[in-house]
Amino acid sequence: MKLSFIFLSMALLSIATFCRAEEQNIRPAALAGTWYKNNPVELTKDIENYLAQVPAKLIQEIQSQKIAGFITPHAGHQYSGPGAAYLYALIKNKPIKRVILIGPSHHAGYHGIAVSGFTHYRTPLGLVEIDLAVCRELSAADPIFCAAAEAEKREHSLEIQLPFLQTVLQDFKLVPLMVGKMAEADYLTAARIIKPLIDDETLLITSSDFTHYGAGFNYTPYKENVRAEIEASDRTAIQHALDLNVKNFLDYVEKSGMTICGYRPIALMLSLLPEKSQGQLLHYYASGDATRNYSHSVSYASVIFMKPSEKDSTKLNKREQATLLKLARDTLRMYLKDKKTPDLSNYELTPLLKKELGVFVTLMKKGRLRGCIGQIFDPEPLAQGVINNTISAATRDPRFIPMTGAEEPEVHLDISVLSPLRPVKNYEEIIVGTHGVYLVNGGYSAVYLPQVAPEQGWNRDQMLESLSLKAGLPTDAWQSKNTQFFVFTAQVFEE
Repeated sequence: MKLSFIFLSMALLSIATFCRAEEQNIRPAALAGTWYKNNPVELTKDIENYLAQVPAKLIQEIQSQKIAGFITPHAGHQYSGPGAAYLYALIKNKPIKRVILIGPSHHAGYHGIAVSGFTHYRTPLGLVEIDLAVCRELSAADPIFCAAAEAEKREHSLEIQLPFLQTVLQDFKLVPLMVGKMAEADYLTAARIIKPLIDDETLLITSSDFTHYGAGFNYTPYKENVRAEIEASDRTAIQHALDLNVKNFLDYVEKSGMTICGYRPIALMLSLLPEKSQGQLLHYYASGDATRNYSHSVSYASVIFMKPSEKDSTKLNKREQATLLKLARDTLRMYLKDKKTPDLSNYELTPLLKKELGVFVTLMKKGRLRGCIGQIFDPEPLAQGVINNTISAATRDPRFIPMTGAEEPEVHLDISVLSPLRPVKNYEEIIVGTHGVYLVNGGYSAVYLPQVAPEQGWNRDQMLESLSLKAGLPTDAWQSKNTQFFVFTAQVFEE
């Protein structure tokens, strides 16, 4: 009886396995043997050779960081392989369980984002499983997600990445997305739906080449210094991407007419990246570099984005710093002239510039302090805080008489954006030059920014003696058990 039951169970298992195999809908490899090697041994050897060329120093620098996503080229491996390897080498054996692979549609015109209808993609290295649960969830979430079966069967931007993924990752599921025509609002809609699906084991990959130059691409705007002009244009677009500025990126591509085939997928990925992700261009080259003929050339860029660390969550990039410095200067000039303040709608305010953060504005005249006022507690949105503290530093610092308009051109500005305060158990935890310090004893308190002690040449004890005096306390009050310390860091930048 037991034996019969075992045979019956085996038979049912075989039937179930057969049924599951029948249910598989496998996309066959369309490019094997043309765009990359068809023989699995030769293909693996090619990819390993590309990966071996990536500088070991680069891998060491990035391997400890959390990678959010990257932009990789998608030409035949002989062209795109060296650039793609710069990125895939950095995720080798990383604990990545899901890859959201975003590419353009080269073969179909439609509105929205095409979601895969297959269960697997096949390459010479085996099958890649599609994350059907995610694909179905996207398809059901909004009409922006659609089907484009014929386009998917032929689309090379996705397939060309798979042998690299199969080589560097142990086990993962794929979410293939092909981006068609999109309105500006569509990126926000799609990002709102996709973002909750992204966790610490999910990687975003955008597949895109950059400028396609030549008569065959109907793009020949440059007559001289073609290579340099192409690279300058590409790097401008890449910089907008590194700044995570979707609007500026899309506007630049549209106004310049440049031929970035995956500019819509790039815009989608930028909409999905964590705020304050740090981008870096790792490698850039053009197919014309090999042929020395730029009359028909395609550019390739390897761009990576790292997730922000906790300490980077309030770190301003160069453009955000420039915006605040201009805002402070405009405020100083306008207020001293006719008591007016700038209209914030005229400035490019990122989410971080609207965040409530402590900020100090310091005014220097001929190398000497002319005013310094800031907020630590109950901060305002950062941009508004810069306006208010610029005015206060110029006209309300009790140590100085109010500034006049004639002084404005002689004044040098710097801004300190503060991290949130955190208490420390005792003064021995304070690091001079790193920590700003807020000292409290009873009803007395005072604060120094992190840069004060190094500027004065103080050690920790000297700084705390001076801080005690500033609070109206004896010089040794910092040693009292009733004294509390709070520390913070500051990002300081100047004109």
